[in-house]
Amino acid sequence: MPEISSATQAMPDKARFLVHAARGAPLNDFLAVASTDPEIAVVDVIGPRDRPHTAVVEISPDKARVLDQHFRSTGTPTHQLTIEPDRPLSMFDGGPFDPL
Repeated sequence: MPEISSATQAMPDKARFLVHAARGAPLNDFLAVASTDPEIAVVDVIGPRDRPHTAVVEISPDKARVLDQHFRSTGTPTHQLTIEPDRPLSMFDGGPFDPL
């Protein structure tokens, strides 16, 4: 039987989400917890190494809801960490290009 790569083994019920640290919240604390949680795969970290501000994670939508509820109920002030689906960026919004 052919070997299956880890990329092929990715669960179809998982998607990419962005976890963002607002108001200078320490994302490193979340990353430390994420590294011990088998349900969270950190795909990328954005920002300075010692103070990243955004993490791209691959998780199930259910796990994303749990994290969203947790982020909303913890932290002082609340909403220091937020989570949202990772959507592709585009340079234009789909309307006609008008440079002026």
